[in-house]
Amino acid sequence: MQVLLSKPFNLIAFNCMWFGCVAGRDTTLWFVAPLVVSYASLLLYCGKTKFHHLFLPIVIGLCADASLTLAGMFQFSSSGLLVPFWLMVLWLAFSTTLESSLAVIGGYKWVAACAGGLIVPLNYAVAERLGAVSFGQDYLLTLITIGVIWAALLPLFFWIVEENWKHNHAAYS
Repeated sequence: MQVLLSKPFNLIAFNCMWFGCVAGRDTTLWFVAPLVVSYASLLLYCGKTKFHHLFLPIVIGLCADASLTLAGMFQFSSSGLLVPFWLMVLWLAFSTTLESSLAVIGGYKWVAACAGGLIVPLNYAVAERLGAVSFGQDYLLTLITIGVIWAALLPLFFWIVEENWKHNHAAYS
């Protein structure tokens, strides 16, 4: 059980879930979604996270992606929804990392802002190359916009989980 709750497992699991959601999308969603929900449920059950620490980043992130879709920057072909179901599942998977594998940067908001602004646009670029999303605006403008948004969002997400993160971090010191 401890292995399933470890930071290395969380990092590996998230990357597998990311690949399953982005590369597989609707094809692998029947398999990936139950795994993501089960993993998040395990973290909740074991007290590694709280419901609102998962829920708030999901809602904020989906609102950001929906806004970019409405603005014409994102285009999804796989769904009649504003954001596809696989992206909703991906947001749940991502929210599991905030108090685990990504917690190392959570205490340093400027590092989180830089990581959000530089690394996350690369993830969206890979997703675009894999056909999960199309950029409806200029490619560079879209990546810069994503970077600016995520430079604000990632520190916000860590702020949301900060109280619990400090508690868990102190326990492992």
